[in-house]
Amino acid sequence: MKHRFYILLALITVITACEPVRDDEYNLNGEAPKPSIEVTAIDGNTFIVKDNTPGSFQRLWSFPGGLPANSTAAVDTIFYPKKGSYTMSLFVSQSDGSGTTSISKLIEITDNAAQGCSDKLSLLTGECFPQGRCWTFTREAGAVKVGPTYDDYSWYTAPAGGLQDAQYDDGFCFTFDDFVYQNKNNGASVNPWDGYKVQPLDPGIATFLFSEGTGTGGRDQIIIPDDQFMGVMDADNIMDVVQLTETKLVVRMRLRAANGVPAAEGWFELTFVRQ
Repeated sequence: MKHRFYILLALITVITACEPVRDDEYNLNGEAPKPSIEVTAIDGNTFIVKDNTPGSFQRLWSFPGGLPANSTAAVDTIFYPKKGSYTMSLFVSQSDGSGTTSISKLIEITDNAAQGCSDKLSLLTGECFPQGRCWTFTREAGAVKVGPTYDDYSWYTAPAGGLQDAQYDDGFCFTFDDFVYQNKNNGASVNPWDGYKVQPLDPGIATFLFSEGTGTGGRDQIIIPDDQFMGVMDADNIMDVVQLTETKLVVRMRLRAANGVPAAEGWFELTFVRQ
């Protein structure tokens, strides 16, 4: 009899476990709440944006004409170097599965951003002269370092002369006039998403922003458009300046996927010298 009782209890447990669990907290057919954003203008054609939408699961900001051009952060700082009318948009997916909604806001930039030739910009751009200044990978060890976090580069350190020839002939150039950035790659770059093959690429001419004190720990930042890169293609376009002298530039940035989205884990530290 005792054995039969155990068997009956086991069957009841199995049947109970197989019953579907209903959670009325989530209504998949409900209407998604309207996104809510807060936009605050600060000095220098710069705006702070904040997502106030309740229940946000995923978000994507779009800032055409701004730097950065896209963001997934709840709070971010956006800079518009040129005067004009711009539309900033937020796309939000809800955690309750009710769908994706969006909201947009039109802003007016009345003047081009004014930025004087500071000491740091002078170092980056070659004393702000019209010819600008180009940087290239150092041939010493550590030109490329990779690690899991901002201060840990234990995954990989490039040995002396360990990069491909197509990387050593690249020049990453900054010009003060109109804040021009140009990746002078001699027509080809190393593609990390295709076996690190050297492939034809024309990055074109872009712009850059030098933002003082906005990086990790108050470091300065170099920001280029998200379709550009400095050094390696899978490096993010927002770079913290670790060291900047007349002859040396060290930057840190996150790893990113081929679609431009920063990886959940992984950082680069890249070291350049004057070309």
